[in-house]
Amino acid sequence: MSNESVKEEDEFVLIDLDDVTRHIDIPSNAPYTLSGLDTLNPVLTIDGKIKLVGEYIETIGTCLAFSDKEEVPVDENHTAKKLVEPVTKIHKILKFSIRQWR
Repeated sequence: MSNESVKEEDEFVLIDLDDVTRHIDIPSNAPYTLSGLDTLNPVLTIDGKIKLVGEYIETIGTCLAFSDKEEVPVDENHTAKKLVEPVTKIHKILKFSIRQWR
C-alpha cells in the first residue's frame, strides 16, 4: 500500500470539565497542556499547577459541534441574529474530574 492511498482522518474530542469547575476556578485564559491523548487516561495540566487525569467516554448517538457567529444588522430597525453552523461530529468525550488518590 502506498503512502498516497493511506488517508488520515481527523478525530475530534470534546473535553468535559463540568465536575472540575464546580470545585476549582479555572481562568479562561490559563495556559494548559494536554498530553497522552493516545492513552486510556490523558493528562491535562492547567497553568502548571493543576494536574487532572481524564477518561474517554463514547458518545451515544450523534454528538455535533456547532459554531455561532453574530450577523450584523442591516439597519437600525433589525436586531442582530446568530448564524449557527455545524462544524464536526464528535465520537468521544474526554471527561476530567477531581479524584482523591490514595
